[in-house]
Amino acid sequence: MRDAPTPDQFERALRPMLLDAIEGGATPGAQLALSLRGSPMLHLAVGALDGSADRPVRDDTSYDLASLTKPLTALTALRLAAAGALALDEPIGALWPGRFGEAAAALRLDALLSHRAGLPAWVGAYADVPLADCGTAAARDMVLDRLGASVPSPGGAAVYSDVGYILAGEAIAARAGASIDALVRREVIAPLGLDALHARGVGPRWRDAGVAPTERCPWRGRVVQGEVHDENAYALGGAAGHAGIFGTAVAVAALGRACLDGLRDGGPWLTRASLAAMTAARPGGTHRLGWDGVSAGGSSAGRYFGARAFGHLGFTGTSVWCDPELDVAVALISNRVHPSRDAVGIRALRPRVHDAIIELLRRNE
Repeated sequence: MRDAPTPDQFERALRPMLLDAIEGGATPGAQLALSLRGSPMLHLAVGALDGSADRPVRDDTSYDLASLTKPLTALTALRLAAAGALALDEPIGALWPGRFGEAAAALRLDALLSHRAGLPAWVGAYADVPLADCGTAAARDMVLDRLGASVPSPGGAAVYSDVGYILAGEAIAARAGASIDALVRREVIAPLGLDALHARGVGPRWRDAGVAPTERCPWRGRVVQGEVHDENAYALGGAAGHAGIFGTAVAVAALGRACLDGLRDGGPWLTRASLAAMTAARPGGTHRLGWDGVSAGGSSAGRYFGARAFGHLGFTGTSVWCDPELDVAVALISNRVHPSRDAVGIRALRPRVHDAIIELLRRNE
């Protein structure tokens, strides 16, 4: 039986590493949270929103979580399936009749949510949309027309795809009669009490200086702050199946803890069987339904997370990793893309942080 590290031990082990990464230009600032079963959350907030000393990162600073939205979309689909509102093996043409062309309509929801539909990784559909139209019904139609015309590769190859998650999110929303971000709130955020997780819209009223900024966007002609970084999600109105949720490291780690506890004990939110099927390894790649697994060699999870571990990365500099055997959930949240996506030091930081945490836990055994 291990003893949980004290907050002071956690600070001493992790803060210098994060400060070194910030000093080296990996990111302006970051949050880190560790959830251990039966123990209070351990967390840090380090650095600044944009490099300015007078704008420090706080525990409640909200970050664009980017593709950490994908597990939330998949969890929403599981909840709706459990309620009988849809089936994971339905084609999206059945979820939204008449909306997609023949090839896209035939794609199954579970194939899209596990990146097994063979769709391209990314398509810049936003480029067809005038900035002033973003978030309108016309803009949504333009984006979906372009993405729905994407041709799957033969055999449904395993390709990590934003396109697939956008189509899946919109199809789920059409069946349920609500936007995908509203469904994520209803099915995941509210039941788990994760109010720090939220979606945002587009337009001046959302440009909140208290939210960590992301990149200087050539298309928008400004630094993005308070609105979603992903351009396709912006064109769709601020949130979609693949991106658009904002939040904190503490809230993301709490989501990971809910999944770990559900895998162990089950419960009314999602059954143990549903979560086990969701996080189980699948042939053809490391991606599971809504999650990724540990890759062989060089994983962002580091050296100690095992074969049952599941997690996800976000382009803006976010990540969450959970290990049922170690019984830990770790969220490392940053805005490494500010002011430019050229900063890639987060790649080296992630495994170092995860290794340092597990080594700290082992010293407390």
